[in-house]
Amino acid sequence: MGADTDVAGENTTAFRFQVQHEFHGIPLGLGVDEDVFDAQMTDFARDYWGEAEELEPLRRLLKAMYGANARQLAAEGAVYHALGVFPIGGTADGAEAPERVSRCTLVMSVRDLEVTDPGLAAAGIAEWLGRTSVGGEAHLITLPAGPAVVHVSGSRAVWEQERGEEERFFVRIEVWIPFPDQDRVLLLSLSTPDVQDLFMYQAVLADVADTIAFGSTEAAHEAGEPAVNAPAPHPRTFG
Repeated sequence: MGADTDVAGENTTAFRFQVQHEFHGIPLGLGVDEDVFDAQMTDFARDYWGEAEELEPLRRLLKAMYGANARQLAAEGAVYHALGVFPIGGTADGAEAPERVSRCTLVMSVRDLEVTDPGLAAAGIAEWLGRTSVGGEAHLITLPAGPAVVHVSGSRAVWEQERGEEERFFVRIEVWIPFPDQDRVLLLSLSTPDVQDLFMYQAVLADVADTIAFGSTEAAHEAGEPAVNAPAPHPRTFG
């Protein structure tokens, strides 16, 4: 896991978390002007595709796609967005190359509730998820941050192609964590088209959810809480 990441905003209670080194943060443009956001997206596209001149069209396309998506996510309450690139197979020392690479996206967002009690909020969320048309399974769980709900569902996308329909399946794993003493909920959402890696991603998101702590790192230090020991981040290069 990487070092603590703090999230705080004008209308958001601070919280902190850690993610695996395989996650690469995607700018959301929060708290910065358009020029800064544009530069951030340019850097992200360069990190993804590299600096080869012939890849400039791909960098521009990636920048446009992720930039538009980031604005939409931010408008819906997202406070963190990342792309996960996980090598499957191979050896940790690099002696054997991975058999393939699995990708996912992780979004953390804050949503309003009408209940301030975390236990009641979690129970209500689980019941609501069970009644929605999304389907899947919802279960009440307990995390270090408090009561929560985990929800797993699948979806199918179809594209019309010249040679006929093309379909792809996706899996989505969510963890809903009510804020303590506030009418808000933190939603962790991980989605991937690599449905065969469902069990791996359930473990990935579970590890992230276990690190969620409400309040900033500075506030935790002032309160005398022990710091979280985390290994130094590895260089983040896309697979």
